Amino acid sequence: MASLGQTTLPPGEKLRTIIVTGASSGIGAHCARALNSEGWRVFATARKPEDIAALEADGIEAFYLDYREPGSIETLVASVLERTGGRLDALFNNGAYAQPGAVEDLPVAALREQFEANVFGWHDLTRRVVPVMRRQGHGRLVHCSSILG
Repeated sequence: MASLGQTTLPPGEKLRTIIVTGASSGIGAHCARALNSEGWRVFATARKPEDIAALEADGIEAFYLDYREPGSIETLVASVLERTGGRLDALFNNGAYAQPGAVEDLPVAALREQFEANVFGWHDLTRRVVPVMRRQGHGRLVHCSSILG
């Protein structure tokens, strides 16, 4: 596997921290585990308890997150900042879901719910971490989506 970046930190430098959403499978799961093995302190999210347990079994700090629930976003950010002393180096917004189907078959309500998660949820999480990154003078935002989600 290719290296995801330098892991040797200068003396006195703290472990780099990242939130990885959508870490139950696919790109999110791979990135959470790879970053963890590269020495990052990873805070991974998933919706299902069994996915959270699997991440924790791999030594990753895992949290429940559903972008459609603003309370879960608020709880995630507060918990991460409490554990890191207010520091966050990166956010990998990866969690999303698809709504496949012919346009005439998709109810507007289903599309609104998808936008709530895939657009407004990402925005809510991002707007909560940007002030932290500005305050500390650094940070990285990465957003990953797909053609369907």
